[in-house]
Amino acid sequence: MGAASGFTVDVSAGGFCAELMRVFPKGTAVKGSLTVEGIEYDFSGRVAWAKQGDFRLNMRGRMGVTFTDAPEELRRIFGVGPSGTPLPAPGPFPHNRS
Repeated sequence: MGAASGFTVDVSAGGFCAELMRVFPKGTAVKGSLTVEGIEYDFSGRVAWAKQGDFRLNMRGRMGVTFTDAPEELRRIFGVGPSGTPLPAPGPFPHNRS
């Protein structure tokens, strides 16, 4: 489908909602990255739902993406362990990437 950039609207441990000029169909596998406090985290996911925007009105569409694979550090930031178990809030974001 090619590359697309957009804005995340609501990010949680399970996925996120993104605003894009062109959304992908429900069920589409996606790969990308999220930047948190200047650190980029790669993820894989699947489009759970999508609502088209209107190019004529310059309105972005929205789509919900469910994570299928995300780094453990990213899951900790959003409060979920590798098995999906909620974790306590981490406080300041960790910056100990090697």
